[in-house]
Amino acid sequence: KIYDFNTADKLNTLLINALVSTGELKEIEEYDVDFDHQFLETEKYDAKPTYKKFLGYRPGVYVIGDKIVYIENSDGNTNVRFHQADTHKRFFALLESQNIRVNRFRADCGSCSKEIVSEIEKHCKHFYIRANRCSSLYNDIFALRGWKTEEINGIQ
Repeated sequence: KIYDFNTADKLNTLLINALVSTGELKEIEEYDVDFDHQFLETEKYDAKPTYKKFLGYRPGVYVIGDKIVYIENSDGNTNVRFHQADTHKRFFALLESQNIRVNRFRADCGSCSKEIVSEIEKHCKHFYIRANRCSSLYNDIFALRGWKTEEINGIQ
């Protein structure tokens, strides 16, 4: 199969440069990054059917705080893991070219694969990727003892 994919290099460079030049992002600082795919329903002529049963797009979006810092789009019919490791590689390269560092990286279970995790762990101090839901994993985790409460950004 052939899928449409847009890395939006100029847009992403513009986003990072604008955030740096306005002081929203600062060199040498470390940030927490959230990544997710957003399914956008649309009736545009080039929209493709999604597995969610509507026509649309599926951009991967990176956010620092309340700022969108990077977007890559693929048509709605691709799997969320489609070229995701490559997308992360381009994102981290752009940040690192501006001396912006990632402290923590968070993503949902769509990023839970060896190839994707291997790319993410090269570029941040900590990463959190939600595991796929299954009852046996759920039961195993809640059977563990010695859990410790942690605070992240003032939230327990």
